[in-house]
Amino acid sequence: MRTKNSNIGVGAMRLLRTILAGGLIAGALDITYAFVVYGPLSYQMSPVQILQSVAAGWVGHDAASARGLSTAVLGFATHFMMAIAMAAVFVLSSRRVQALNRSPLIWGFLYGLGLYAVMTYVVVPLSAAHPSQHFATDLREVLSRLQVSFSSLRPHDRWQLLGTLFTHTAFVGMPIALMSQRGRSRSPLT
Repeated sequence: MRTKNSNIGVGAMRLLRTILAGGLIAGALDITYAFVVYGPLSYQMSPVQILQSVAAGWVGHDAASARGLSTAVLGFATHFMMAIAMAAVFVLSSRRVQALNRSPLIWGFLYGLGLYAVMTYVVVPLSAAHPSQHFATDLREVLSRLQVSFSSLRPHDRWQLLGTLFTHTAFVGMPIALMSQRGRSRSPLT
């Protein structure tokens, strides 16, 4: 017979597995899309270059390109840690807001749109991926970067915009929401 503490431990492990599964699936789908679309279908970028562009958020584009494979590894780790963090936010929110579990495709789509907006208009512009190649250092610079960021639809290319929206919704938000619902239906702490 299980005790209350062992049920909490089992529930915590299931919650962790749900977060990891959602993040790893979303991360794998998203980076695969990037490898295909930004590789042979458009910009001819190698997987290493794509991962270095992720690492540029930490070190800037010049440093990311110059440091070779080490920044590709940093980009890989960053990409999956961000996907897991995105999954954690949704999964933990769905434990508090029950409606998120009822229609995972709709909520996942909406969550993906929100992720697109946050990543495109806040995270990237404030990071070292900015043309200045450094993080925003003070409030004035933060506000200036955000003003420029929110001044136009991004990315500017229509097809790239549609692809970015597609990957954030179908390959990130929806898989995370579906894994959250699946993990919730199996949780002993419901």
